[in-house]
Amino acid sequence: MGVFDFFFGKSTLQKVIDELNENNLGPQANLLKSGSYSSFTEDRKRMECDALKKMYDLKQPAANESLNRFKWARDICKKHEYSEGVGFMQNYVDIYDIYLKEYCKEKI
Repeated sequence: MGVFDFFFGKSTLQKVIDELNENNLGPQANLLKSGSYSSFTEDRKRMECDALKKMYDLKQPAANESLNRFKWARDICKKHEYSEGVGFMQNYVDIYDIYLKEYCKEKI
């Protein structure tokens, strides 16, 4: 705990990051630490799906696990009323929803 935290308490972002890390959601915490919380366009979401398919060829179980982890991260942001984080995590929920529906050959 730093001096600032001692006198003023942790910021909402730090509370969210701490809870994400406590729940083994480090990649999601790192995304929030990057500080770029833009809302993705549909084209950007499709581009992300294309990259997932090309680079990793994720199968349904792994893609579903990632979807659930981003939903969990989004819910942690909601719990702490961190609206920027909610919107940013929703981008990834949308990406994995699209990926599962359109890029996975297996049935969900």
